[in-house]
Amino acid sequence: MHVRTFLLAAILALTMACSGNNTLTTPPVSGAYEFVVTSNVTGGVTLVEANLAANGNQSSASGASQVQILTLENKVWYVNGVCPGSTPGQNAVTASVSSNNVALTFNEGGNTLPSQGLISGTTISANYNVTGSTCADLPGTLIYPPGTDQGGIVGNVVPALGGTFSGPLNLPNGTDNAALTLSENADQSLTITAVLNGPVDNGAFTLTGNAVGNIIWVSGSIGGSQVSLFGFYDRAGTYTKFPKSLLVFNYATLTSAGLLIGQ
Repeated sequence: MHVRTFLLAAILALTMACSGNNTLTTPPVSGAYEFVVTSNVTGGVTLVEANLAANGNQSSASGASQVQILTLENKVWYVNGVCPGSTPGQNAVTASVSSNNVALTFNEGGNTLPSQGLISGTTISANYNVTGSTCADLPGTLIYPPGTDQGGIVGNVVPALGGTFSGPLNLPNGTDNAALTLSENADQSLTITAVLNGPVDNGAFTLTGNAVGNIIWVSGSIGGSQVSLFGFYDRAGTYTKFPKSLLVFNYATLTSAGLLIGQ
């Protein structure tokens, strides 16, 4: 009797799981993500780095401590993206998940890019098509009208940042030999110990801020000067040609400060 009851319960549970009223859903998108956005129009690659938090099937991130954007186009890097909008650096990402379907929207300082795609595990693959954009990077071509862009998106979860990176670093007081040691906390805050040897800056200095996906965004005082650094960790060397490298920019001037190699 007990065996028959157990078998009946098992069959009922399997039937309910397979029925249209009990569709299994993919968990919401959360954690540190890197979205690689490739434009078919400009050939540029935009990296959207986001620390996403989920609430049910909705996920979001906003502000400089949660979303950072970096574009590589025609061998030129653009901190805050090539279309920074009216409020550069004030970015946002939203994701809405239904089963294995996901609707993504990137807000690049006021310029929005909506897309539709699929999620498999934690990987998101999507396509986008934008018309009527005011981005100056989209003046139009023989094929595409002004303000038109389209392309693909691939998003993946990235591990926490850490390690030591060394090399020449151009700072306000001159170019130093630098060793930056990164330590990311559970809340995605970031501490960097910078050991410098240069014409003015010598010793160890502490910078604090946030890890945003594969981006560092930190500031602090070095040799009496306030410094704000923006860095991109290229784990595979896809963009810098050096695996485990850290491409650093002076965030105040949006200019390159150096390429540091992981030790």
